[in-house]
Amino acid sequence: MDYTKQIKEIAGKLFSEEKIDVFIGYRNSGFDENQVPVLIHHYQDVDQLVFTEKSVFNLTNYLKYEHTRNKRVGLVVKGCDSRALNLMLTENQVKRENLYIVGIACEGVVDEAGQKAQNCLECVMPDSVVFDEMLGTPSGKREYQVNADIRELDGKELTERLTYFEEVFENCIRCNACRHSCPLCYCDKCCIDQETSTLYHGANTTSSAFHALMTWSLHLAGRCVDCRNCEKACPSHLPLHLLHKQNEKVVYENFQEHQAGMIEGDRGAFYKYSMSDPDDFIM
Repeated sequence: MDYTKQIKEIAGKLFSEEKIDVFIGYRNSGFDENQVPVLIHHYQDVDQLVFTEKSVFNLTNYLKYEHTRNKRVGLVVKGCDSRALNLMLTENQVKRENLYIVGIACEGVVDEAGQKAQNCLECVMPDSVVFDEMLGTPSGKREYQVNADIRELDGKELTERLTYFEEVFENCIRCNACRHSCPLCYCDKCCIDQETSTLYHGANTTSSAFHALMTWSLHLAGRCVDCRNCEKACPSHLPLHLLHKQNEKVVYENFQEHQAGMIEGDRGAFYKYSMSDPDDFIM
């Protein structure tokens, strides 16, 4: 999977025709074979752009910051990225008329060990669901399957699960890199920030980390698209996908098989209602 040449041509054309102010893509890190996001502001810098199986980050995260707001933006999106973008559009965080979207029919990205990422192996929509131009041959929607790690956790006793997550939360340093890297966490002031915490004190303890991560994951319930930007950003390498994939499973089973960001204009699981919805939680 290499769309470097096409993306350079598209970005160059957009700049030459003065249709965009900035293009968000990937460039080589310069230190190893990995890639990092890059914001291109001039035609002469287009040659920096690359796109291969190492293009792992969800670039829509950069749409929530001031350096792209109210500007005409070109950007590259894979399937999961485009689902996040769909939600940002639905939630009025970006304007569609300001975007030129280069969609990718994604074949999956790889981790630092060269292995295909787990979220790519379980991906339900590898193709961009919103785009102006599509690169590659779309393979279509795939059948939803419960994450393998969640299936393993479901087989454990509750006490075992509690012990496991206590060990996970113990390693959280409360840096909030997970939140800052998530395109769907765009509040200027967040209740889990240590310096502005409104729900609980900001001490760096296992208990406060537990509350922070659980609060964060619940705010993303029915909205997470499994891009795993959060895990890539986490300096403690926490398995944050476990929180989101558990919520995904519950939402899928209880809200008419809802999957986040798949349909343009879909406002999310909690806006849906059906007489056939389970109601065993009602007293």
